[in-house]
Amino acid sequence: MYIACPECNTKFVVTPEQIGEQGRKVKCSKCAHVWHQNPDDQLNVDALLNVPLTPTPLGNGVNLPALVPIKIQPYFYVMPILMIGLIIFMLTILFADNLGADSLLNNNKLAIKDIQIENQKDLGKIVVSYKVHNSANTKTKMPLIRIRLLDKNNRVIKSLVDDHTKIEMSPNQFIQIKTEFVPAPPSTETVDIMIGNKIDFILR
Repeated sequence: MYIACPECNTKFVVTPEQIGEQGRKVKCSKCAHVWHQNPDDQLNVDALLNVPLTPTPLGNGVNLPALVPIKIQPYFYVMPILMIGLIIFMLTILFADNLGADSLLNNNKLAIKDIQIENQKDLGKIVVSYKVHNSANTKTKMPLIRIRLLDKNNRVIKSLVDDHTKIEMSPNQFIQIKTEFVPAPPSTETVDIMIGNKIDFILR
């Protein structure tokens, strides 16, 4: 098929496969003009044969226009990555028990002990007191501690995260912590306390 540069009218011969069904961008090898060539815009061959053409020197070995690569939008690359990440995240949550993901934080040497719960109805609050024990032989930073109030059906009524991560616990050290829930949810039946990090709390 024959095409012509709309800027300098230089004629070129290309194959339909090079242009494609949707057309593509083409760069003139003479004047460097870039345009979108549609497959239906080819020149009439018979008309070209009757028109005297002046040969245009294009340089050594240059006789065709430069076909500009079809640009692929960036989101075509981003979307598959996002979808794979979302699938991995959902599988991690759904099968956390089978994966043995009790905790992504090394809490084997930390323990919650001496839990005391006071429902001070006259003051309208629930006070949860507990101790964190570091049984390791090395210093350990205090992790996040999540406290949840549950009703009789084990549904979460209220949740709070104690952040004492700036505290560094010495070997065999106990640290007393007291947390207040104000106002106290009247349907509270049990309290759940967990050591972990933000990812642990998402999985559990």
